[in-house]
Amino acid sequence: MSSLDIEAVAKVERPHIIQRPIPYGAKRKKQMAKYSKFHYGTAAWRLQPRGVVQHFTATNSLRSVLNTFASNAPDPELGQQPGVCTQFVIDRDGRILQLVPEKVRCRHTVGLNHRMIGVEHVGLSDRAVMSNQAQRKASLGLTLWLMSRYDISLGDVIGHNESRSSRFHKELYRPWRCQTHGDFRRGTMNDYRSRLRARALDFGLDTSAPNWQRPNC
Repeated sequence: MSSLDIEAVAKVERPHIIQRPIPYGAKRKKQMAKYSKFHYGTAAWRLQPRGVVQHFTATNSLRSVLNTFASNAPDPELGQQPGVCTQFVIDRDGRILQLVPEKVRCRHTVGLNHRMIGVEHVGLSDRAVMSNQAQRKASLGLTLWLMSRYDISLGDVIGHNESRSSRFHKELYRPWRCQTHGDFRRGTMNDYRSRLRARALDFGLDTSAPNWQRPNC
């Protein structure tokens, strides 16, 4: 990267982020390390972000999302902890809340928790999020900043529904290897990445297209 590119990247402003930490102490970190060993092969709770996964909450209640993430409830299939969470939640009014530091793993996407930051959007559907101007603007601004801060390629900004095709996808537990969810499908994310690309070009960020992999199912 040239000095000109570095200067351009440095101009990406950090959006206004409200700190709303959930309980994530030594016990939860130990649980995350154990989870990572089982699913990825290495016991670790620290994250070196390589991408961003977009989600929606399937509820319009921010409070219920925060309560769920704070509860640390085990999953119903394997009974494993930690419970689910994402590093960021964007409310319908465009407020960005940070629940967990970017360099701490959250359990939000099967096969990608060891590589990806998770961003939840309070809403009932892709369409609800993308048609909400305040929420969409906040989401693009946050993701652009994360791309700049962690040298993330546009192609590694994905929707939850695209998880199996990510070049970073890895899942050692065979019954979960093909698991994914319906939030932020390919059509929605093509629109999202197109909007993000226009902004990323202005800052000299990596706008490479996704390097999709054939799902290892």
